[in-house]
Amino acid sequence: MLHTLRSVEDFYRQHSWLRQMRETCPVWLDERSGCWHVFRYNDVYRVITDYASFSSEKPKTSSAAGSSILSMDPPRHKQYRNLVAYAFTPRALARLSERIAVLTQELLDKIRFKGQMDLVADFAYQLPTIVIAEMLGVPASDRSLFKRWTDVLLNHQVDDAELFRPDLALETDDIEHTYEELKEYLEEALKERQSNPKEDMMSDLLAVEMEGKRLSMEERVNFCRILLLAGHLTTTNLLSSGIWCFDGQPGLIEQLRKRPELMPGAIEEVLRYAAPGWRITRMARTDVKLAEVTIPAGAAIFAWLASANWDSTQFSDPDSFDVARSPNKHLTFGHGIHFCIGAPLARMEATIALSMLLEQLPQLCLIDRAALEPFEGTTLFGFKRMPVTFVPQTN
Repeated sequence: MLHTLRSVEDFYRQHSWLRQMRETCPVWLDERSGCWHVFRYNDVYRVITDYASFSSEKPKTSSAAGSSILSMDPPRHKQYRNLVAYAFTPRALARLSERIAVLTQELLDKIRFKGQMDLVADFAYQLPTIVIAEMLGVPASDRSLFKRWTDVLLNHQVDDAELFRPDLALETDDIEHTYEELKEYLEEALKERQSNPKEDMMSDLLAVEMEGKRLSMEERVNFCRILLLAGHLTTTNLLSSGIWCFDGQPGLIEQLRKRPELMPGAIEEVLRYAAPGWRITRMARTDVKLAEVTIPAGAAIFAWLASANWDSTQFSDPDSFDVARSPNKHLTFGHGIHFCIGAPLARMEATIALSMLLEQLPQLCLIDRAALEPFEGTTLFGFKRMPVTFVPQTN
């Protein structure tokens, strides 16, 4: 059965269920929610790349979240994507890498004398939040607001029935209030830049045009919202899941500490093994056949990236964590037109941050693997807290 993650054991129970579904029921209709689920690598790949058959548009629900670039189809999707593509070019990222190293060092300087910390609160959350906040132009004094907002959203991952059955949706007051607060904050920030432009992405969004028209305030707010939330959640979970994966392999942390050139491959394996996003949604444009099953037009579909990443037809010994795995064609960042625009940034942040972390915190290890709590839900994977210990530094 489909599991809501409440413990590390549930991670493995979920993957056991996903393996069973790949083998016995690769395309499954959940009668309760009316959603279809797709599990095998080749089928997931088709769902996320064949936009002529599968739309990214989502049905109208009671959600206060609004639309975003993630739920757009061509040509509108490409137009929006191009608005911020400049910030993720190799040249822009090369300049940003120096800043990421400086920020990482500042965080490590605060904790390396202590001998223990909560890796999530003290490091994995802090770095990506600062990076994306600086790109957007969010002042340091306001970053605590985003911690509070993202905690609410992570702790209420929407149920399938809520997402695709408006008649069953039971959105909590906390969620509605959080989205409203975030919307009001971004509106104020954008209005302030109309009279006092700055060198940041929010100011840039005020100036750009699409088809000769300026973006509406709603479009700007939704754009900033997805950049802010998606821009740090993926990397936060990647950093903490990285240490979780490394700690589970005897001797691996010390090996990566001594051979940092192995880190990029290790990060790719973390992305495959413990994907920050379990699945993504699509809508069938027409009747379409997958694995000899016909999905009707208009049906909601979950494409399970985490399942595709553990498909034995594509990955040898997929249940094992192998930093030398090659090729490693995981689908964590998607593929095709919806390939995650921030993927190069997430990879770069993780490579710099985890390399420096292991170098400067000797004998880093989890205090209690069994006690770790993942965020509850079936869409995002990450940990609420991660107590670790290490040899404190005296200079």
